Amino acid sequence: MRRRWMSIAPIVLALLAGCGPEVAGTGGVRLDDAGRLVAVLAWCESFGAPTKIALYAVHSDGSVGDPLLQLTRAGDAPAANYAEIPLAEPGPVWRADGPMPALEDEKSYEVRAWDSTGERRVTSFPFTIAELRTTDPARPILTRTHVGDGRYDSSFAGAQEFQQAAVADCGG
Repeated sequence: MRRRWMSIAPIVLALLAGCGPEVAGTGGVRLDDAGRLVAVLAWCESFGAPTKIALYAVHSDGSVGDPLLQLTRAGDAPAANYAEIPLAEPGPVWRADGPMPALEDEKSYEVRAWDSTGERRVTSFPFTIAELRTTDPARPILTRTHVGDGRYDSSFAGAQEFQQAAVADCGG
């Protein structure tokens, strides 16, 4: 019995402490030229590479239910620590569990991404398609930093600026 307790103790302690996957990268979102959602990911060396991406509808209380769409990497990891994945047509490297659902402009969504172990993730946040439609084409990537009590500071960046900020977030 003692051996069983020793094997589950770390899991129980993590649950009691409210711990989740370690944040080891930066997530962002943008729309492509056709107005479709693109996940923008930059990750730290400790992350490895993204393996799972999920799109969720966000409820009014900030919670999410089952994923609307899930992608699993079925090909090689990107050569760099940066990727832009069009969710509607993710290409041959990613396998979707179904078609991209129609997204409503004013409804809140969240894109989450994890490494192969599920122990590390990139930052994620709620957003609406309507706010992505208002971006400057030179700075189309929305990112947010959680500041507490369900509030976020928003910023928009170009690809290079996003990558530089992600490197800084990783401590590099």
